[in-house]
Amino acid sequence: MSVTRIILEHVNFEWTILGLKRFLDYWYEGRSVDEMAELFNRPAEEVLLLMIDFSKRGKIKERPNGVGANDPMYIKKSVMMAKKRELRKLFEDQLVYYACPSSDFIWCERDIIAFREMWQDHEPIRHIANRLARKVDDILLLILDQAELGRIQPRKGGVFGKEDKQHEKKKHPVAI
Repeated sequence: MSVTRIILEHVNFEWTILGLKRFLDYWYEGRSVDEMAELFNRPAEEVLLLMIDFSKRGKIKERPNGVGANDPMYIKKSVMMAKKRELRKLFEDQLVYYACPSSDFIWCERDIIAFREMWQDHEPIRHIANRLARKVDDILLLILDQAELGRIQPRKGGVFGKEDKQHEKKKHPVAI
């Protein structure tokens, strides 16, 4: 029998409407994940999870330096106001918004160990997801969890692993 584990159980996934609006401002101002974490007085992992969630939902645009500091991005005032109004829909049935609501945080220890081996072998994130029959987003969350616990270390190629050859050609690779 395999032991199951809930990953990122200490993370606060709750965001208020004001927090989400500020996040949009900070994103388009070009602030880094670390700057935002300091401004929100929250761990960087919580801000990063919101970035992943908003990116997946199409609420933020890709930036040349990803989660690092960027030049401010121009966005029309009317477009920003529309984006902020659109955020209200995330609160229809609840007082707070939970980042990554459809993600699976339950993992069996056997899969976590297999993940660590594939990570060390520089397997690309998509291959890891396929081999573990999980969504790429679930693997991203596991990467955060395992890195925070010190079970995995940064690797050449980051999440792309062996696939990073195609990303090295970009002038400004996007960090995930």
